[in-house]
Amino acid sequence: MPALREFLDTWLTWYKAEHPTTHKKAKSELRIIIAKLGHRPIDTLRPIELEAYKTQRLVTDKMAPETVGKEVRRLQAALSCGVQWKELDANPFEGIKAPRGVRSVAVKFYSASAKQQLYAANEARANLWRFMAHTGIRRGELMHLKHENAVAGRLLIESDPDEDGNGRTKSGRWREVPLNSQAAAALAALPDPLVSVHKDTVSDWFASDAKKAGVGGSLHRLRHTFCAHMVMAGVPLRRVQILAGHSDYATTEKYYAHLTPEGDDSAVATLTY
Repeated sequence: MPALREFLDTWLTWYKAEHPTTHKKAKSELRIIIAKLGHRPIDTLRPIELEAYKTQRLVTDKMAPETVGKEVRRLQAALSCGVQWKELDANPFEGIKAPRGVRSVAVKFYSASAKQQLYAANEARANLWRFMAHTGIRRGELMHLKHENAVAGRLLIESDPDEDGNGRTKSGRWREVPLNSQAAAALAALPDPLVSVHKDTVSDWFASDAKKAGVGGSLHRLRHTFCAHMVMAGVPLRRVQILAGHSDYATTEKYYAHLTPEGDDSAVATLTY
């Protein structure tokens, strides 16, 4: 059985080929874990050791739960790959709960005018960005999408996991998103399949167009834009969760609850008896 460091070095080499844009992030998230546990053969690692790692990072090192959570999930994702490749008999840390922050996060999203600036920056890619902003589709989900996924005015999306292994694909779930007029028009103008390049290339395209438009941000901000504008229009958070494909309602609440049009005062004022 390989040592953890040896296995993660191999995994990071593979990850760099698959995700060249985020390789440095993955390597950084595993750095401390490798330093502390890298010398150990994987089959000797016990769940309690990762629990102790979490405690040290949160209490002694005073790291934010979001940071420690990313480290734990990255390690779990790497070891799960090893099991899928049949290089490891089991993931010793499967089932360990990764820390998550509970505070609200003021997400960044594009205003209507910023979206128009983005579309105008590159006419050849405007429909792709418009489609993503009006469907909330993840980058990974976009890679599998064809025109046949649009049925009776609804987009059928097979959920794709995030780069750290999170997502709803594990449970084989699909979601449906109604196509509004903007999304339908954009889809009709896009090729089939919608994209035929590596997903990191799509991110690079977006970064270039966003910079040219003067609006900044990453491709994922289009997904935040989809969710944020629905919430501000009064769509219930539970419905936003379903349309966005968030596996956990807490995720939707954390990022978008502060954008709801009805504040606490007006909600309490309805209690007249």
